Amino acid sequence: MLTWGSKYLLALSGAALLGAMVYGLVTGGDPIGVVSVGYKGGVGAHLGYTILIFTSLVTFALAMVGIATRDGDAQAMADSAGVSTVPALPTLSSVYWAPITAFGVALLIIGLAMSKAFLVLGLLTLVVMAIEWMITAWSDRASGDPEANAIIRSRVLGPIEVPMLGMLLFGTIAIAGSRVFLTVSAVAAVVIGAIVTLTVFGLAVLMSKRDLPRSLVSTIMVVGALAILGGGIFGAQKGIRDFEHQGVSDGADDGGHGEGEGE
Repeated sequence: MLTWGSKYLLALSGAALLGAMVYGLVTGGDPIGVVSVGYKGGVGAHLGYTILIFTSLVTFALAMVGIATRDGDAQAMADSAGVSTVPALPTLSSVYWAPITAFGVALLIIGLAMSKAFLVLGLLTLVVMAIEWMITAWSDRASGDPEANAIIRSRVLGPIEVPMLGMLLFGTIAIAGSRVFLTVSAVAAVVIGAIVTLTVFGLAVLMSKRDLPRSLVSTIMVVGALAILGGGIFGAQKGIRDFEHQGVSDGADDGGHGEGEGE
């Protein structure tokens, strides 16, 4: 009997496979090549077709895992392990890795469409989040004591977590901000820079003075991420504004006058 999770994953796998077939045919692929995954004939646009095919394969594999583990049901896992009692479930720590991972995927998509800088930044974000996810998943299951698990995680990841996340944060702000500053006029860049600086400073002072609710902190992070993404998209789409090189033009004019006088 199929589990609920496996049903959804199988439906997503079938939809991705059907989408790959339709996408291949629409983009000029050969019907036989699309069905045979490029073995006999063309598949159309390779990038989109490959992404959809891999999505279908990955979701199908996850569906098989869900069927084998009964979607991680505790009683089913206890029966598979041959034990009579269901083991206690560990308390998982609440972290922000899921929304940050989604932010990294958004940066990756923007980079593929507009700018290589965002592409590299998105890849770095996903690599950092993969490390965070792995260490968090391991530490949450190290013991049955959540406090001991938190201590274990801090000892393993503490020395590099703050510098790693700090560099990622400031790199994201610097790249997105530079795209905005290079797009708008000089006066607008100064105004935007002043507003952003005062906003960040005010939030830092507020968070240092008061213990803000977790929901409010999450809202601030979401708004900041959307602002960064919006600014990056705006700057990458508009492009860099024209700069007047006054010194070069003056040198060229002087050179022209000098040649005229020599003649």
